[in-house]
Amino acid sequence: MKVMLTGGTGFVGENLAGKLAARGDYVKCLVRKTSDVERLESLGVELHYGDLLDFDSLLEISKGVDLAFHCAALVRDWGSKEEFYRVNVEGTRNVLKACEESGVQRVVFISSNDVVWKFDNHIEIDERYPYPKKYKHPYCETKAISEQLALKYNHEGRLETVIIRPCIVWGPRDKVILPRILRLAICGDLFLIGDGNNLISLCYIENLTDAIILASETKDARGEVFFINDDIKITFSEFISRLLSCLGIKWSPVRSLPYFFAYGLASVMEVWAMLLKSRNPPALTRYAVALMGRNLNYSVEKAIRELNYRPKVSIDDGLRQLKLWVDDIGGINALLELK
Repeated sequence: MKVMLTGGTGFVGENLAGKLAARGDYVKCLVRKTSDVERLESLGVELHYGDLLDFDSLLEISKGVDLAFHCAALVRDWGSKEEFYRVNVEGTRNVLKACEESGVQRVVFISSNDVVWKFDNHIEIDERYPYPKKYKHPYCETKAISEQLALKYNHEGRLETVIIRPCIVWGPRDKVILPRILRLAICGDLFLIGDGNNLISLCYIENLTDAIILASETKDARGEVFFINDDIKITFSEFISRLLSCLGIKWSPVRSLPYFFAYGLASVMEVWAMLLKSRNPPALTRYAVALMGRNLNYSVEKAIRELNYRPKVSIDDGLRQLKLWVDDIGGINALLELK
């Protein structure tokens, strides 16, 4: 099968490209000229240089494609609404339009649990939970708009679309969040927001790629939305402790900030950064505070029922695989140097 993939150099896209190539698919990846494509080249995929905002490049890569996976997005805890809208909404619009014109059968859109989140506590939330009337972060809002755009294409019969909403994605080849956690822990700056007993839904990368492929193959999945995670209950502090422990880092969560104090502090830092027109994010953002201090627990019952999804990799196995990968690339110091 010929498949198209955006975001192939990202955490999710790179792992998905490897799984697709391993099962014998002919994979075409959209990449930017500034991207590190060494891993994709080693997989033998076909590289197409372009951009989500360059419609012609999307039209070119989508020619002759049976199935598309849209993983690319702007994912940050800081930035302007205009920047998020341009990449996440207009970029998605271009992908959908190009796939429609090229006769692609189905697009699997990688969304996020953030589309229904306004920094409130979520426990056992499922796909019936409504979009908020107002959002507190442009990433959450623009991913929701993109998701609704993809569903509209399906509703109008223009293109089959399936929406996957991953929760907190973790595992080997994470070059962004994991190094950030490690740097803070090593420097002694990793603290809890609240007591750390807030429940979070984790999504091991291999479990996620399994679910994405199931969504692409399941006939009745068209037009549907699915939360995907590891289907376990774990607190924020327990996961961070186990993650650092498996990598040989001793961390005792003795320091913490009350949630509302941390949120207020982050608000002040954000205003100050905006006044200074800083290009760098503040040391603490409201998004990061909410992510670390709120319950973020989602049900995968629909995916189990309708996609026959079963998370194959347990947290213990996932941590072992993560440790093997870190050792394989040269240890923690090598991981901290990855870009």
